Amino acid sequence: MEEDEKTPRKTWDLMIGLALVLFGSFRLYNYMREDQDFNFRILFTGIFIIYGFFLIYKYSQNTDKE
Repeated sequence: MEEDEKTPRKTWDLMIGLALVLFGSFRLYNYMREDQDFNFRILFTGIFIIYGFFLIYKYSQNTDKE
């Protein structure tokens, strides 16, 4: 019963991680293209991208165990 509940969570972690990395990278590219200076928005977007990579990494580690 618990295995059925964990599978959707892992799938959502992967989808959220991919979305954060893709959309965050696109936003970061647009910020850097428009403004050459480093500001809080760029730092905040970078944190979201790193968290997205962490979710993808966590998904890949859990998949290897099964």
